[in-house]
Amino acid sequence: MLLAVDIGNTNIVLGLFDKNLLISKQRILTNGPISVKVWGKADAAIISSVVPRQTRILSKMIEKLYGVKPVIVNWRNIDLKIALKNKRQVGVDRLVNAIAVKRIYGAPAVIIDFGTATTFCALDKNGRYMGGAITSGLAISRDVLHERTAKLPLIEIRKPGHTIGQDTLEAMRSGLFYGYVDMVEGMIKRFKAKLGRKAKVIATGGLSKTIASGTKNIDAVDPDLTLKGLNIIYRDMVKGKR
Repeated sequence: MLLAVDIGNTNIVLGLFDKNLLISKQRILTNGPISVKVWGKADAAIISSVVPRQTRILSKMIEKLYGVKPVIVNWRNIDLKIALKNKRQVGVDRLVNAIAVKRIYGAPAVIIDFGTATTFCALDKNGRYMGGAITSGLAISRDVLHERTAKLPLIEIRKPGHTIGQDTLEAMRSGLFYGYVDMVEGMIKRFKAKLGRKAKVIATGGLSKTIASGTKNIDAVDPDLTLKGLNIIYRDMVKGKR
């Protein structure tokens, strides 16, 4: 059994794999109380993290609970060609997602991760990681709109009933949702202009299903993409590929 852990800026997601089957999953807040409650006994663990402090905490907790030392993923120990001069600057979660997409969906591809930030990543036809783009996440845009204005409320992010809102809430939902969808479609168009029209578009992250409901330009939504990538990386290590 493999315990895969994805530590993000907002959430920590843990998944327990029996070979290639994800049998349980747990999501907790990154800055909240940390507990590991996945079912079953893990005999190996692997961690992808963009929050170094929580990496240390989770590593010690996993060693204490399961008696195994987790593999910490970085750009050196993954089977992915990275066509960038400064490989250290790339978020490891983006590289893990790229490996998952390359193996599961193929290349070329555009990978969109709707997390705290929204990231767009590019894989060329040879499966090389070419870089990408980063913008603020939809939840951040929503929060700033509420915090920086006197009368606009904090709204739930969901697909609105109408494009032209009949009241403040509908108008905010329309602006946030369709404005974001149009931004996503525009970025996909720009990426495909470089990668080719046949590039697949794969979305993941907390708001991926919500945004995908407003566009036909996303080919697949895979909420467990990062966990699957971690499982692939670990299986490669076991096979001695890296």
